[in-house]
Amino acid sequence: MYNRHKDTQISVDLTNFFDHPQSKRQRQYEAVRAFIKEQMTAEEIALRFGYASATVYALVRDARAGKIRLFPEVQLGPQGRRTSEETKDAIIRMRKDNLSSPDIHKSLTSEVSISTIERILKESGFDKLGRRTDQQRGVTKKNKVIPERSEHLDFQELERFSVDCPVAGVFFFIPYILESGILEIIQECHLPESSTIGAQQAALSMLLLKLIGNERLSQMESYDHEPGLGLFAGLNVLPKATYMGTYSCRTSEDMLMTFQEKLLQRFLKSYPEMYGNGFINLDFHSIPHFGDFSQMEKVWCGARGKAMKGANTVFAQDSASNVILYTRADILRREESEEIKRFVAYWKKQNGNFHDTLVFDCHFTRYQVLDELADDHVRFITLRKRSPNLLESTKNIPQNRLDRLTMILLTMIRPVKIGA
Repeated sequence: MYNRHKDTQISVDLTNFFDHPQSKRQRQYEAVRAFIKEQMTAEEIALRFGYASATVYALVRDARAGKIRLFPEVQLGPQGRRTSEETKDAIIRMRKDNLSSPDIHKSLTSEVSISTIERILKESGFDKLGRRTDQQRGVTKKNKVIPERSEHLDFQELERFSVDCPVAGVFFFIPYILESGILEIIQECHLPESSTIGAQQAALSMLLLKLIGNERLSQMESYDHEPGLGLFAGLNVLPKATYMGTYSCRTSEDMLMTFQEKLLQRFLKSYPEMYGNGFINLDFHSIPHFGDFSQMEKVWCGARGKAMKGANTVFAQDSASNVILYTRADILRREESEEIKRFVAYWKKQNGNFHDTLVFDCHFTRYQVLDELADDHVRFITLRKRSPNLLESTKNIPQNRLDRLTMILLTMIRPVKIGA
């Protein structure tokens, strides 16, 4: 025998190879051949090959019956490629969508190596893809897939389809939204819209995030791949976070105030039980701005405990239902103390009277403005900062004097009964 790896010849004792077979199949063959061709007895064969006499008879019997195959056929490997035609078609289809071999490998559920994918693409006439930008690859810098462009859905031409929705319960709000008339108000106020996303679709997209419990519009990127949620807003998918985050920049103060007034008038008429608790909370809320060259004023950010450049906003809230009654943004520092008078004028315009009691922090306005509110018969409660000295002096107030102060306070802020 010639060993081509070591370039040497190896001699094999063929006599010993046939007289003392090593493999089980060869021993069976030599035993049956000796019994049939050489006319040896079963005892001689058993002694020669290490069988029992009964085993030799059994081998001969099974060989005649075809129960054992002394020369089994060798199973050859597949002559063609192992990759199925369905997988090949899927690889070619994804390459036509400009996906690279690693991207195709990640998308396929079957066990197909990248080298096999590249071979199939080469045999199909596809060249290797050149180096592409993140935009061309369809991913962001953080390697997140860029969603498709939001487009308006025409429900008259929409065919029946089925998709999964991560928060299907949001659709139960649709009857209440239609009943409230908010969609008609949005259309009347001419809020900003684009060529593919209408004002109603933009508003419903923002409302959807609030309904499912998300606080920030930047979290839209967690849902902008979901066609089920896009359907809620009348879109194929929800708008991108950038569109939502910059939407307020396209609105004017007059536009928002008109929308706010129309919405409140509609709710006061349709849902009067939501209002009329008699107490309204007023407070400023600062929104920090982190631009390197911000031109905004410095405002006090209570959450961070320091003054920062940003926008100052004011909120008026019904103390019982927590319904927002009034909002205004971009308030300059010189306008802060006058903002309470703006709200009083606004609320009188909505209700025709002012019987509520305002509750606000002592730094919300100046004493001069408080005098003007008192002259206008507007009731209010200011909350002083609870310093250690104030708390200690409060504890030292005698009980009889504390009871008298409590009675006076309750007399001053007694709410007016609605409908009386």
